[in-house]
Amino acid sequence: MNMNRSSFLIKVVMMLFTVVIGFTCLPLSIPIAAAADTITLTKGTTYQSIDGFGAAANKPVYDLQHTMSTGNQSAILDKLFLNSGSNAGLTMIRWEINPYKLSEDASGIEISYCGWNNCTEDWTTDSHQRWFADQALSRYSAMQFYAVPWSPPSWMKDTATVKGGHLLSARYADYANYVARWVQKYREDFGYNIKWLSIQNEPDYENPLWATARYYNAEMDSVIGEVDSALTNKGIRSQVKLTSPEATSENVAMNFLNNMPTNKGLVDYVAYHNYGNDNSTLYAETKPKLMTEYNFKDEANNLWDPGNTTYDNQQAIDLAVRIHRALTTGGSNAAKGFLYWWSVGSNESLAQQLINLDTSGGTYATSKVLYAMGNFSRVMRPGYVRIQTVSSNPSLLVVATRINSTSKAQLVVINTSSSDITATVSGFSTSSTAASKLKTSVTDNLTNMTDVTLSGGSFTQTFSAKSVYSFSEK
Repeated sequence: MNMNRSSFLIKVVMMLFTVVIGFTCLPLSIPIAAAADTITLTKGTTYQSIDGFGAAANKPVYDLQHTMSTGNQSAILDKLFLNSGSNAGLTMIRWEINPYKLSEDASGIEISYCGWNNCTEDWTTDSHQRWFADQALSRYSAMQFYAVPWSPPSWMKDTATVKGGHLLSARYADYANYVARWVQKYREDFGYNIKWLSIQNEPDYENPLWATARYYNAEMDSVIGEVDSALTNKGIRSQVKLTSPEATSENVAMNFLNNMPTNKGLVDYVAYHNYGNDNSTLYAETKPKLMTEYNFKDEANNLWDPGNTTYDNQQAIDLAVRIHRALTTGGSNAAKGFLYWWSVGSNESLAQQLINLDTSGGTYATSKVLYAMGNFSRVMRPGYVRIQTVSSNPSLLVVATRINSTSKAQLVVINTSSSDITATVSGFSTSSTAASKLKTSVTDNLTNMTDVTLSGGSFTQTFSAKSVYSFSEK
């Protein structure tokens, strides 16, 4: 009896010992994996429609036409305008209404069709920009054109030169008819979709080195009224969006808008450049907007150096951030499009161009800035509508659109940080099974990556450091 009792007690002690040892072998706490960052699209919340993305033609396209081989011309034009491969698929061209007469520009490159007092029309001028436009149209038949003069012809100005000075008040009607006639001819006879007309490039800035003209607020207010009347008289007012003057910055653009007491209502679009003096109150203005010029010339990192991939990629990221800001600031009042400065430049040391031409060697170099623009232009086509997109990580900047007819979505993600970030993306259609993916980074130039697989409208992606991704629902 005592022996059995002792055995029982021993077994109980051993069992308790085993239980205690077992518990001490377990970890004190079970780690739970940190929740991934999220990006959420809401297709039902919409903002502005997209007009497009592009760059200016201007004088440098003359060098593209005349100093590059046919093969290089084709490769450059494909890179700018084709919507496939690693090409940017740009959809807008900013066109200069040239102001010079032959005695003022002996090269004959920037000659006005009507640069003298009797205004004899000569439409053989401007052949380089028209050639460039035709090449663009052959790659994208719905190309849109934005027209703007850098100066009125010299005979209309108080300085009698296209470089600086003011438009004479006695010539307001002449000037209005001059630009309206140009738009009419290019639309009706040449067949170019001149969709927007600005009165003046950077009217707050004079420079004796190139075509410029200075306007005070009251002058601009009056000239806009005259141009509106001239377009109406030619029967094309409804076909052309009249923009505010392209001020050098958001701040100056606001100043012009706020000081047009008579004719502000005639302005269809607000056009502005992005050189310092940001003023987000511009985006409270309800008129549609276009950011029509930006480059790195006036920035801290202002040199052209596509051979330095880290430097070049940082400029691409910086531009993508600028585009994101323009497209998202102000809700439905945000910009509908974004244009860089030169599409091509000649022998440039500053980052003013998307593609640089070596006119002596006949070669060219492409900046990652073009590829970053392509991350937007390739997936956010004209007519698409921006939708609500929220990122849980402030280093992942996001903007998205949808096609109204199909409800399919497009997403651009910019990883501004120096680290990879993994996020789960949701909000694509649950009926879709895949989305295409494009990537620009230190090692990628608008590279077509393997499609992402959608499950319930979601996927998880690791976004490389300092990169731009584009997704388009299939």
